Amino acid sequence: MPSYQGRALSHETAGRRPAGRLRRIVQVLAVIAAVVALAHVPWSDLRKRFGVVTAVHVHGAHYLDPARIAGLAAVTGGDDLFRFDPRRARQALLMDSRIARASVGHRFLRVIDITVEEREPVLLVEHGVPWEIDSAGVLLAPLQKGVVADVPLLVGPDFGDLPAGTHVRTSTVDRGILWMRALSDRELQLSGQVSEIDVSNPLRTSLTLMSGTRVLAPAWPPSTRRLTALRVVLADLGQKGIRADEVDVRFRNQVIVRPAGMPAAETASHRG
Repeated sequence: MPSYQGRALSHETAGRRPAGRLRRIVQVLAVIAAVVALAHVPWSDLRKRFGVVTAVHVHGAHYLDPARIAGLAAVTGGDDLFRFDPRRARQALLMDSRIARASVGHRFLRVIDITVEEREPVLLVEHGVPWEIDSAGVLLAPLQKGVVADVPLLVGPDFGDLPAGTHVRTSTVDRGILWMRALSDRELQLSGQVSEIDVSNPLRTSLTLMSGTRVLAPAWPPSTRRLTALRVVLADLGQKGIRADEVDVRFRNQVIVRPAGMPAAETASHRG
């Protein structure tokens, strides 16, 4: 019966060892050559050429300047692309009181896209100088000194030294915001006629119109029907060229008008 001889096996193994060693040597030499070649690649020049931000696109800017938004995110064209952190840039944007939401990402790898949703000011407030609040009651610092939105002034709440970005939730602030919301209703469109909303009296709210007329109203906004009656009376007075010192809408189904120069006892009543 045939059998394998150990001598034959040893000869075959001996023949393979030199070839295996040669392959390993070739592989090691190839790795060394690759490392040497990579060491001579001008990585710094390539990074400066291809690893930079080529453009920054800002979307959603209304009151804020796009350049200011990019500055808040700390990114500009030519910046090192690999050192830019979108998450950190987004957090920096949300630290600004005038930005409600923000997203930061890459487009075509080297283009940075920034999208923001700004807070819309609805009322001015006294803060040493006029500041603004949005519809959620967030305190907004002025865009720049002496520049504020063309919205009514809210009189009554005390904001003290509260910093920008503070979410103020008091009954007086809520009253002012609800009044502004009611006056801005599409059916009424009265907000443009109001220069001041005074909520300092807990029993009533006083509106000062651009014309100088003072409107006495319930503490909280009444029904749309009663405010519609106010709009109709104001329009009628305007058509007749009559300026009113005071218009009282605190009573249901009745609007009381005191024309300019008329004693308080002599008033005209309009049924609503």
